[in-house]
Amino acid sequence: MVMSICKLVENILNHNEVKSIEWIFVFSCIWCIGGGFGEKDGKDYRSMFDKWWKSEKGKIIKFPGKGTVFQYYIDIENTKLEEWSKMTTGDIVATIDTSKSIQSYTIPTPDTISAQYIMKQFVQINHSSMLSGLAGFGKTQIIKGLLNELCDAPNSDYIQQIVNFNFYTTANLLQLILQQQLEKKAGRLYAPTGSKKLIYFVDDLNMPGPDPYDTQTAIALLR
Repeated sequence: MVMSICKLVENILNHNEVKSIEWIFVFSCIWCIGGGFGEKDGKDYRSMFDKWWKSEKGKIIKFPGKGTVFQYYIDIENTKLEEWSKMTTGDIVATIDTSKSIQSYTIPTPDTISAQYIMKQFVQINHSSMLSGLAGFGKTQIIKGLLNELCDAPNSDYIQQIVNFNFYTTANLLQLILQQQLEKKAGRLYAPTGSKKLIYFVDDLNMPGPDPYDTQTAIALLR
């Protein structure tokens, strides 16, 4: 995770003129250390981390009293903290195509915007990311919203393939699915058609059943 955050910071630095690396470092630390926290056994560990950070590390970058440290991102151009809601652009109503199903849209909220922003940075440095959480948290919709944004943009460099795992998914079946949008380039090299970058979205990663050797072969193949 630490190496992933370092690559994320490097990507931001390569695309922006950063006036203060300290701000980026603080943002990375917060999400690297506390981003995976949630509620368990009646305790809100994110809230506990927020209080700890503000009391112990608050002198480095002072966060507003309103909300938690997870509700803010770094406006790199102006070197200041902004709420994730500021990233919402355009009139949502005007962009909705009613001919499509409701599953085609991801309504921007601080949670969906922050998750998509961080995952997008990882995609741009060719690094995988994984969302975990209980059923109904909206993980699938968040990822689909990001993939649609990346792949449907004019002159996009990306294409996508959704892989839905179930109890009967095996390594052999998964390999056939992964090869669907690949073509042989040269020797043992396989790649997407043209110069596109292919993003695989594996949904329900934990679903494959174990074999007699207690191995989930599909997950073993991904590893």
